[in-house]
Amino acid sequence: MGETVRFQISDGVCAVALAAADNGNAINLELIAGLEQALAAAEADPGCRAVVLSAAGPTFCRGLDLEAFFVHGRLPERAQLRRLPACLARIRRCRVPVIAVVEGEATGGGVGLAAACDLVIATAGARFMLSEPIVGLVPATIVPFLLPRIGPARLRSMTLSTRGIPAPEAHTYGLVDEIVEAPEPALHEQLQRIFRSAPSALTETKGYYDRLTAAALDRQIDAGVDQFVDWLARGGTAEGVRLFAEGLTPDWFTRYRGQVRLAGR
Repeated sequence: MGETVRFQISDGVCAVALAAADNGNAINLELIAGLEQALAAAEADPGCRAVVLSAAGPTFCRGLDLEAFFVHGRLPERAQLRRLPACLARIRRCRVPVIAVVEGEATGGGVGLAAACDLVIATAGARFMLSEPIVGLVPATIVPFLLPRIGPARLRSMTLSTRGIPAPEAHTYGLVDEIVEAPEPALHEQLQRIFRSAPSALTETKGYYDRLTAAALDRQIDAGVDQFVDWLARGGTAEGVRLFAEGLTPDWFTRYRGQVRLAGR
């Protein structure tokens, strides 16, 4: 198996790339471990002033790697399920600004990954989708990172509709901070602004903001993992997800064949 995450610190920037393009940069334990390693390196380097997260291939991140977690006939353990929100919290609490550059599709946990970053730059063709209900899951573990960005109404709409949100619409939601045709110039300008700011002031500002919500975030993460574990333990849930992961059709996956008529028309 090749690298799932590549990173390099150069000129004060830790450039992190999701590198499992053949797998749609799906989130598994290897990818999480790679992100943790990159964040640890950035934190340990006193000359590092920003982290930039991007992805190889046409997909930014297709979310949870269902094949890795469900195909082998057993449920993922609670400690494994907590690794993703713990990693997202580490991104949120990183001492330097973390910039996500999103090109292509961000689905499920990939949306949570972008939302955990301080700044999100997206190309006009990027798209964001909470697809968990389609595969039989609930987005409980990433909700704590989506709520502060888009609020409960938008989050409910995105989840229940399972609609792919184009970048311009995601910008109105607050999920995207800047829409660009080409990411490199915008990224360069943002890094220029960061490098003009006092590193200690940025770190203290991030820490201050995090302290305002730290207890709530930790509680929400634990509640989200509990919800996810409880949902998987219900009869038939994990089997349905496994069928979907294997390319088969669960019972709930069907086509609407009716013809809706609005009252009074």
